[in-house]
Amino acid sequence: MTDTKTNIKKPVQSKVYNLKTAMLEFQKLAVSAKKDGKNPHFKSNYSTLESVIAAVNQGNQFGLFFTQEIDVKNYQKDIVIVTTARHIDDDNTYTSKLPIILSQSNIENPQKIGSAITYAKRYTLQSLYGLPSEDDDGNKASEPTINVSNSKQSKGEDDGL
Repeated sequence: MTDTKTNIKKPVQSKVYNLKTAMLEFQKLAVSAKKDGKNPHFKSNYSTLESVIAAVNQGNQFGLFFTQEIDVKNYQKDIVIVTTARHIDDDNTYTSKLPIILSQSNIENPQKIGSAITYAKRYTLQSLYGLPSEDDDGNKASEPTINVSNSKQSKGEDDGL
């Protein structure tokens, strides 16, 4: 049963003693992250990191929890987000890693680094737990843009070509 206001499944009591079984039980819930973020630039909605964490935390009832690390090497040139799913009674782990790829100018911009880290945390977590995602903002952001000019030329004017 799902609470329609929060999009959170009601907990089902279960005692699971290993990571594989816990992940299976979690995936049986068919949890999805609520699209509560708005991107006005692309006129789209997306699941915020907070929404993804709320969805993933429903796995706590099966003993699941996660950690997220920022692995920095080579003086900020190699930044990797490492998300790990764990179980309280099991030493096995599942890991998802995503490198942060920034242009040279963005490497020196804390705002751009923070945005890229948040994005990577969100998507490694969704990937690790098998949460469905329809990335409205990312899909539109990666589409090529074509600028078409509708300027009218006067008769006999050079078009510059």
